[in-house]
Amino acid sequence: MTPEITSVRDLTMYQSESDFKICESHLAKVSRTFALNIRVLRGNQYRSMLLAYLLCRIADTLEDDPALSPGVKIGKLRQYAELFPPERNYRERIDQLIGDLTLGQLNHDAELVRDAHRVFSEFVKLPDRLVAIVSSHVKEMAIGMAGFQHRTSGQAVAFLENLDELEQYCYFVAGTVGLMITSIFRDGTTKITGKIYEQLHARSVAFGLGLQLTNIAKDFFGDRDRGWCYVPRSFFHREGIDPVADPFRLDQGACIKVYKRLITLALAYLDDALLYTLDLPRSLVRYRLFCLWPLFMAVETLARLGTEPDALYHGTIIKINRSDVYRIILSTTSAVLSDRLLRTMYGRVRRRVADQLLKQ
Repeated sequence: MTPEITSVRDLTMYQSESDFKICESHLAKVSRTFALNIRVLRGNQYRSMLLAYLLCRIADTLEDDPALSPGVKIGKLRQYAELFPPERNYRERIDQLIGDLTLGQLNHDAELVRDAHRVFSEFVKLPDRLVAIVSSHVKEMAIGMAGFQHRTSGQAVAFLENLDELEQYCYFVAGTVGLMITSIFRDGTTKITGKIYEQLHARSVAFGLGLQLTNIAKDFFGDRDRGWCYVPRSFFHREGIDPVADPFRLDQGACIKVYKRLITLALAYLDDALLYTLDLPRSLVRYRLFCLWPLFMAVETLARLGTEPDALYHGTIIKINRSDVYRIILSTTSAVLSDRLLRTMYGRVRRRVADQLLKQ
C-alpha cells in the first residue's frame, strides 16, 4: 500500500525508499550467490555493498552483451567510467550513456542498465568516503574491461594469450572487487586494525581471482558462444592443440588437461581466500559469513567440475544445486567462530578437488 504523502519532503523520502527497494529487487534478479551474502550485512556496509555490486554488474553487462560491437563496448565502458565519482549532472550523463544503447538480450541485466539512474540516486546518498571507495574501483574495472575489447574485432572467438593476461583480466573484473570489499569492511569497524587491514589487503585480489577463475571454468561454453575464451591460448598450445580449430573436436584428453590446469589455478587462489576470511576477527561474524558463503560455493563447484571432466567435452553445464547452497550456508554459519573447524571443512572439499585432478 502506498503511504500517505502530505508534503514534498514525504514525497522525496518515499521516492528514495522506492528506489532502494527497486535496487534490492534488481540484486535478487541478477545474482544468486551475492544476493545471499550481501543480505547478511547491515547498515552502510549493506547499502554500499549492494549498490557497489549493481554498479559492477552494469559494467559486466556492457562488456558481455553480444549485440554491442567492440568499438561500442569500448566507448560505453569508458563513458561509464567517467561517471565515477558522480558529479552534479550525473543524471544527464546516465541518459547520454543509455539513451542510444540497444542491448541484444532483454533480460534482468538489461533491466538493471535501464534503471541505472535509480542505482546512482541511492549511491550518491552514501557517506562520501564510501562513494569514493566504490567509485575508484568501479572506474578501474570499467577502464580495464574496455582495454580488452579490441581482441574481439574480426575474430569468431577472442583469446587471452597467456597466464599473465588471464590474471590481468581477472584483476580488472574481480581483483578490484576484492580490494573494494576490504575497504568497505575497514570503513565499518575499528576492529580491523592497521595490521589486520594489511593482511586482508594483501589477499584481497587473490580472493577475487579465485571466484572469477571458478566462474571461467564453470561458464567455459557460454563464454565461447558469445565469442570469448578466457582460458589462455598458451594453455592449449602446451598440450599440443590449436584452440582456434575448436579443440573439443580434436583431442578430448588434452582438452581435459587444459581444463584441469585452470581448476588447479583457481584452487590455489581460493586457498588464499580462506586465509583472507580467517584473518577477519571472529567477532565480525557477518563479515566472515559474507566471505564464507561464496568461497565454499566456489570450492564445491570446482569439486563438481573435477568429478565430471567428460561433461566439459559434451558442453554440459555443471553447478551446485539449491540444496548444496543451503547446506553450505548452514554448515559455515555453525562453524563461523572456529578457525580450526572451517579449515577442516574447507580441506575436506579441497581434497576432493585435488584427488580428481590427479586421476588423469
